[in-house]
Amino acid sequence: MDINRARDIINSEDNITVTYKGKSVWINSINPNIEKAFVKTLDGTDQHYHVSVSDLIEP
Repeated sequence: MDINRARDIINSEDNITVTYKGKSVWINSINPNIEKAFVKTLDGTDQHYHVSVSDLIEP
């Protein structure tokens, strides 16, 4: 995924599916300067990660 698409997803009113390493995640925020996203897993574990935006997938 690119930084512009991640920004579009954050600003969208729709629930858009995004995955990170096969797990569904919610994008909480992005840092465009370093192209990182702060995400939360949606599998009930409530884990948080800082990940490269390029590692996010929109199936």
